[in-house]
Amino acid sequence: MSNKEPWLATILSTFLPGLGQIYTRKRAKGLLLIVIYFFLQIIGLWQIFSPTGNILIGLSFFLLIFIFFIWNLSDAFDSAKSNNSIEFEDLRKTIKDPWLAMFLSLFFGLGIGHFYIGKWLFGIFVFILTIILASVSPLITAIISPYIAYLAYTFTPNRRGRSKKIASVIAVIMVILNLSSLAFGFAIKNIVFESRWIPSGSMEPTLNGSPNLWEADRVLVDKLSYHFQVPQRGDIVVFSPTKQLISEGYNSHIISRVIGLPKEKVELRGGRLYINNKPLKEDNYISPSQRTSVNVCTYGLQPPFLSKPQTIPPNSYFMLGDNRNSSYDSRCWGVVERSNIIGKAYKRWFPINRAGSISLISIYNQVA
Repeated sequence: MSNKEPWLATILSTFLPGLGQIYTRKRAKGLLLIVIYFFLQIIGLWQIFSPTGNILIGLSFFLLIFIFFIWNLSDAFDSAKSNNSIEFEDLRKTIKDPWLAMFLSLFFGLGIGHFYIGKWLFGIFVFILTIILASVSPLITAIISPYIAYLAYTFTPNRRGRSKKIASVIAVIMVILNLSSLAFGFAIKNIVFESRWIPSGSMEPTLNGSPNLWEADRVLVDKLSYHFQVPQRGDIVVFSPTKQLISEGYNSHIISRVIGLPKEKVELRGGRLYINNKPLKEDNYISPSQRTSVNVCTYGLQPPFLSKPQTIPPNSYFMLGDNRNSSYDSRCWGVVERSNIIGKAYKRWFPINRAGSISLISIYNQVA
């Protein structure tokens, strides 16, 4: 009988559900678990991040994934244990298990694996080091922590056969996975999408804003689409402050709706917006009783930008908040250059009871 290490199987299944089962020679079961895991991940991610997905369903899938993951760890352990000889299991239970020490250090950190094997001083040192590194550099932590876990394995007194080579390979794999996770997270946030919260009421009633983070809407911002297409009239976009806004002390990103496109003529007449001398229909997102005027522009650029008809420069956009009576926007300080636009807000994910796709009303042709 070929004995298998239960805690090694558990470690492998933390990397990917099903790997531990494959290690214990239950290949069909392991492959099935891998397929199920990826299926659940794809459905859950699609429901959360796609414009048409249901966030509550997506969260439910990730709760299911968590339960599945924990069960998978238990099953990997049992799959190894059930095939072992009685002698091997009796010996394994009478001494400190090096693979358990490594498991505790890999996935709980803070010296727990070293505390388990009785290396208290080194465990305290690791505890302090982990806290310092986490506050200084996640990158260094990602590289050092797997090595610390490897030391937990090598420091464990053991009368059974050990394989430092396998433990070192696992540590290297963990470093690669840690670095990959950091790189993936960085790429997602800076290239694909990110989350933003709405700090003001300038986009009411479309988006609820509040200085209180827990009262404000939080949205997902698509940062990838505008690499392949230009912003459209009606898009709700997040952009960095213009030079004019920076000169007025604004440093935070701003969210507004695209109203005027490059080279279009924009003007105000009787409380209504005109694009190229044609009135803009805005009934889909602002109250008919709201009037658009420069009366809100009581500070900053004087006279306000839209106090007279303006032609939007190339590669620039005219932005307005939906709450025209309480929005400090392009009519006051001017246009936003394309390079300032970060992405398009497409989905509200908080509060949960209002989660769902933001109605990105296309008003491109709604000029009477």
